[in-house]
Amino acid sequence: MKRGDSTPRVVGLTLAVIVGVVALGFVPQFELFGMQIKRVDILADLRDNRVDEAVEYEANIERLEEQLAAIVARDTIVEVDTLPELPPVRYEWIAGQARREVRESLRSDDLRGVAESMSVAVEDFDTLEVTRFDNFIDKLVSGDGVRIAFMGDSFIEGDILTSDLRAELQHLFGGRGVGFVACDIPFTTVRKTVKRSSSGWSAYSVMKPKSIPQNIKDKFFISGYVAIGESGATTTWRTTDAFATIDSCTRARVLLYSRDTATVELCLNDTIPHDIKIVGDSRLRELYVEAESINSLGIKVVDGKVLCYGVSLEGNDGVTVDNFSVRSNNGHAIFGTGAAINREAHDMLGYDLVVLQYGLNIMQKGQRGYSNYRKQLCNMITYAERCFPGAAILVLGVSDRWVKSEETAKYEPIGSVDALTAYQRAAADSTNVCFWNTYEAMTALGGMPTFVAKGWAAGDYTHINFAGGRRIANSLVAAIVEPVYQRLKIREQEAQRIEDEVRRRMIKAEHSMQLQIGEVKLRAEGSGAEVDTPQLDVE
Repeated sequence: MKRGDSTPRVVGLTLAVIVGVVALGFVPQFELFGMQIKRVDILADLRDNRVDEAVEYEANIERLEEQLAAIVARDTIVEVDTLPELPPVRYEWIAGQARREVRESLRSDDLRGVAESMSVAVEDFDTLEVTRFDNFIDKLVSGDGVRIAFMGDSFIEGDILTSDLRAELQHLFGGRGVGFVACDIPFTTVRKTVKRSSSGWSAYSVMKPKSIPQNIKDKFFISGYVAIGESGATTTWRTTDAFATIDSCTRARVLLYSRDTATVELCLNDTIPHDIKIVGDSRLRELYVEAESINSLGIKVVDGKVLCYGVSLEGNDGVTVDNFSVRSNNGHAIFGTGAAINREAHDMLGYDLVVLQYGLNIMQKGQRGYSNYRKQLCNMITYAERCFPGAAILVLGVSDRWVKSEETAKYEPIGSVDALTAYQRAAADSTNVCFWNTYEAMTALGGMPTFVAKGWAAGDYTHINFAGGRRIANSLVAAIVEPVYQRLKIREQEAQRIEDEVRRRMIKAEHSMQLQIGEVKLRAEGSGAEVDTPQLDVE
């Protein structure tokens, strides 16, 4: 080796670094001075993307029906005396009297401005005399609580669009809380509407099926993520003041699954601990917490093993909106979720509207035919209907998208948004559910060029940001509010008609009474007798 030749040292140092990084990949995550130190794996994303890059779930409606039939068979008690008592599904912790916000009765004038701003209406293709969307609207009219499951891809990741949809609906119809938040997910993401810190969990995504243990493949909820934790696994969810109605809430509902007996500790507002022993069972469980004000909730596995989905932070009434975004999902991932889990969660939470927002990732420049996707979408709708019976299904059309021209290097329309939108609308029509044209709503605001120019969308002319999400959310809110406004007007007009009719009859009765009194007076005067005149009170 020549003097000054550093090649061997460089090679040796490089190999040492590689060995060190690989070795760090075997060090489990731990906490140091309160900070979560996670396992180092610089090849994780590359490996995971390579393994599951072409993952596509196929619809299996027959399997769906088998799973749902199994629920019925399991819960059907033939001979009560011969069957052991089942463990509870719900474990309650009433930590304080939940405050209930009393709001004035909703009037049409309260909604006039929003309703009159509507540019694109919700199309309801249901053939029932009273449709499922009618029922959803009627609950808003009457002031009953409603729950919305908003399923989508990276278009709504981080609570884009849904945060403003939630805030506006809660402002108009009441309600508190950010809704459902996962326990842990296998990648880093940020939501300004909630804070989550977790450690000790093994988290899995429905989009990475090859990494999922075989015994939990059928345990996914529509959230798309599950987290398995043993003793020491912890998660804390904290509210934020990003919007007025989510800085605190009054109810927290943790959804989890435990095949064997386990003990978990809940901690309310960082100060009040509460242990819950969960008896092993094959059903979904709910840990229900109620308090005057919930600003944070922590869960810690004390012993045993649990599969935790997440928590719903919500109020006692009004509107709750759950964001179920799963990146890189064209909607097919719903077929990878467990029908039994979805149905059990629906029985607990009670969804009134399920929104399906997909399609952005499948658009190709100039492509006009999407018949295969239409078929897949029809199956997705069927799956959602069976998992969430009674809920209205709303298909959101694909958003506007532009692509860069190879010839001019300038952005131009992708040339397939209107075609895909037509196929999505046709799928909604053929399955008798609702449809809302997102593309038309964006076009009414100027389309993607305007969104980019005003800073409402990214420079890729594909993904909106929070500012863009706010504009689309406002348009969707107007589409929901408009029928509520119309029904309130009809109800108020009918109430006014009845009031006017009562007043008319009272006036008529008063007039008739006055005539009778006059006749009595005349007869009395003719006979010379004294008559006491009755005093009328028609107030």
